[in-house]
Amino acid sequence: MAADITTEVAIVGAGLVGLTAAIALARLGRQVVLIDAQPKRIAPILLEATDAAWDSRIYALTNQTVRWLTEIGVWAHLPPKRITAIAGMDLWAPNQCQSQPNLHLAATQSDQDQLGFIVESQVVTQACWQTLAALNVEVLYGCTPTALTQHPLGITLQLAEQSLSAQLLLGADGGQSWVRSQCGIGTQVVDFAQTALVANFKATQAHQHIARQWFGPHETLALLPMPEQLVSLVWALPHAQAHALAQLTPSALAGEIGQRTGHALGELQPLGEVVSFGLKQQSATSQVVEGVMLLGDAAHQIHPMAGQGVNLGFEDVMTLCAQLQHHPTRRPLGELRFLAHVARARKLNIFKRQALTRGLHALFSRPEAVWMHLGWMGLQAIEKNSAIQRLLIRTASGD
Repeated sequence: MAADITTEVAIVGAGLVGLTAAIALARLGRQVVLIDAQPKRIAPILLEATDAAWDSRIYALTNQTVRWLTEIGVWAHLPPKRITAIAGMDLWAPNQCQSQPNLHLAATQSDQDQLGFIVESQVVTQACWQTLAALNVEVLYGCTPTALTQHPLGITLQLAEQSLSAQLLLGADGGQSWVRSQCGIGTQVVDFAQTALVANFKATQAHQHIARQWFGPHETLALLPMPEQLVSLVWALPHAQAHALAQLTPSALAGEIGQRTGHALGELQPLGEVVSFGLKQQSATSQVVEGVMLLGDAAHQIHPMAGQGVNLGFEDVMTLCAQLQHHPTRRPLGELRFLAHVARARKLNIFKRQALTRGLHALFSRPEAVWMHLGWMGLQAIEKNSAIQRLLIRTASGD
């Protein structure tokens, strides 16, 4: 039986949120153990060349997120050729696919250089592992906890061949969080009754660094700009329609997208596979309990129409680290009073993001003519109101 491990912070889950939490906390001088269910990675794949395989999973990172990733040393490891700035957003109302959008939001309207950046999941993940390698963080690879015990001084995790004690446990283990389940924390779920189709295409017309979204009855189609004239498709549809589209050949699917978008980017050439997944908005009934805090999807998920779900997880880590800098050293990190204070600091921002995505989805998901008309009128009103435009731009960019 191996010797027990004692640390200040234990993190379950080595996705992007767990990785950045380990990096940020280690940079604050905290003792961190990261528990990764996956086996140890071989040497990371170099993604400097633009002919490397493109990841179908992409993220729209806000300016706030990028500034923070720069501060903790991650952004410097991202190859510039795999990053695309978002100069603006174009939105089309239901049943409108004419060449001119119903609403255009430009970064310059809010005196910004860009609204954010599009990056591939694999590129950010690689940058995180490269950053982590230079820090004093113990990583337990291929490890899955089997039991969690909470006690006044923190928590104890039972692992396969050893136990681990920590003042604070961070659950960054995704929407089906084991940590959340072990803590007896429930969830509130909004089922959008939709499936998202995700894939990459090469466009014959320049995307001009514009993120484009078309709304329809119970659907949202987004084409997000990527390097090399590529675009990333995120198409949320009722399950039956999505299933039918997923059965098409890549070329036939590209034709359907072109028809739906009025061929705004010309012809689309398929690249790679089409990935699909069901859409739900899930929120933990509590983000914290004694000794434990949930991060990212373990705590909250939002509709992907905003493309910003991962930013909420990063903001969890930002807030926790900011508050830790003022936490008395004599008090345990997992003290419920402290964690509750961190959770309260997160509530308003999470609520705003969830309300925005749920509100847009509700407005355009009803097929009745009156709702469609209201949706179109809403975009017209925003187009004429510069104050609302600036508010939407700040929400999108995180500023």
